[in-house]
Amino acid sequence: MRSLQLPLSLLLLAVASNPVPVHSHSALLTPDTFPISGLWFIEFFSPYCPHCRNFAPTWDQLVTEAERDSPAVNLAQVDCSVHGDLCTEHHVMGYPSLYMYNNGEKLDAFSGDRDLPALHKFINKYAPPPPPQPNTKGDVLSLTPQSFASTLAQGPMFVKFFAPWCGHCKKLAPVWKQLAHAMKGKLNIVQVNCDDHSAICKAHNVQGYPTLVYISSGGIRSEYNGGRKLDELRNFAEKAASAGLHRIQSTELDTLVAQHEVMYVLVHSDNAILDTVAPAAAVLLGSPSVYTLSDPALLARFDIPQESTWALLAFKDHDPHVPTAILHERAVPASTPQDAIRTWFLEQRLPTTLELTQDTFQGVMNAPHAPLVVIAAVTSENSAEVARHMKDTGRKWRLRTKGSGLASGREVVWTWMDAEKWKNWMKSMYGIVVKEEDDDLDDVPVVVADHQRLVYYDRDSHNHRLEVSSSKSLFETVEAAAVGKLSYKHSENLVERVARYLNTKMVSLETYVVTYPWRAATFLCMIFLGIFFVLKRWLADDGDYRKVDRLD
Repeated sequence: MRSLQLPLSLLLLAVASNPVPVHSHSALLTPDTFPISGLWFIEFFSPYCPHCRNFAPTWDQLVTEAERDSPAVNLAQVDCSVHGDLCTEHHVMGYPSLYMYNNGEKLDAFSGDRDLPALHKFINKYAPPPPPQPNTKGDVLSLTPQSFASTLAQGPMFVKFFAPWCGHCKKLAPVWKQLAHAMKGKLNIVQVNCDDHSAICKAHNVQGYPTLVYISSGGIRSEYNGGRKLDELRNFAEKAASAGLHRIQSTELDTLVAQHEVMYVLVHSDNAILDTVAPAAAVLLGSPSVYTLSDPALLARFDIPQESTWALLAFKDHDPHVPTAILHERAVPASTPQDAIRTWFLEQRLPTTLELTQDTFQGVMNAPHAPLVVIAAVTSENSAEVARHMKDTGRKWRLRTKGSGLASGREVVWTWMDAEKWKNWMKSMYGIVVKEEDDDLDDVPVVVADHQRLVYYDRDSHNHRLEVSSSKSLFETVEAAAVGKLSYKHSENLVERVARYLNTKMVSLETYVVTYPWRAATFLCMIFLGIFFVLKRWLADDGDYRKVDRLD
């Protein structure tokens, strides 16, 4: 049997006619996703085109560098072999064609050598100038009502609201100056004297001194409740200043998940969603980080509905295979997607397990979605062992809940806390007293706290004391507590509960009066009129009785 011989030219033609993928990690546009807003530099290509294949590495490098150097300009591609009508509509005469668009209108076509310097020069011709560098001198700025708004317009700032007579403020002052120097060129570090400018402090709901608040460019206010040492303040400020969306490639996903306790990934096929997610992510202040991937294959990998052009994934506990939560395009209201995404970010930001410290306490116990928090009271002798057990229990809980970590819709966070450092607080809140002889793992006190209601559970449904080593008992307790089928204890005594109840009612009344002043005034008038008529009737009846008593 003779082998089939083909001419070399025919083989080369067959190879050349096969389409070769030439698109990078930039977005692939369709007629439905072609941008109508913003600056866009778009490559029109064909996978059959040799010039496009040769240009592909340069385009890929350009996408990476432009994201860093010219973030206001979006880069994308159109595959003309698939969307020929779209390419015809935009008068594409050859491949590759590179056009600059602004709000859907073509500004210019790139011509010349397709090398990186020439391409960057073309992009910079249309890119808006970068914002002014913040904190150029490394000094603390003292703001007034006139300079507050103008400084915020230049970018985010970290604000200290203080009073000159405040002892804690005086102690913080030199650290605040050091922070300003450390954040030179990165973030404005400012202060407001509340004695001189009380209106600003009242507008920002300052209740005590010093109050530290980070305010984003969009005006989102986040109070800082962490430590007041320089390193702690600098770490917070650097994370907040670098907050934003970080583009990655799909090959980096597993490595990044392994490095983060919690992280978010935006998988998208349409760059338009970036303009919605970026401002919503500002509330996170850079922690957890938000990464973006333009890889439609990942949408299929995580079973995202085909109708969705984007999805947000939350990864926890270094597990890249099963996201703890997914939010996709079809699950958010079309009218307010940014609000829904912002809420989702806040609800998913806590890791499954962590140590409760001064820095993490507020974020966990006063989280807006009110998680149930399992707290183990540890000492210096058993903290490492208890931490291992709590992490193992957290992993088992993830498996039990198929990755969600929820008990009847409520997040559960597994924690441990230094019972020696916080012994007075733990005793007053949960009645926990750690004895020196309590070194055995089963002697470690454990409670399930519902901090928003100031109640806790220290016994399971069989009235047995909770133990770190009994994950089965802990799981059953958490699940029963989440549905209200377990008796609880109060962290407050009766007098404190009554005082808090009355205070809540007074605050609600004040809010109602401020919100509905005319309605409140009407009700008040009706009450006074009611009292007036009752008193008048009573006095009239009293006069009649007096007439009856008279003998004449």
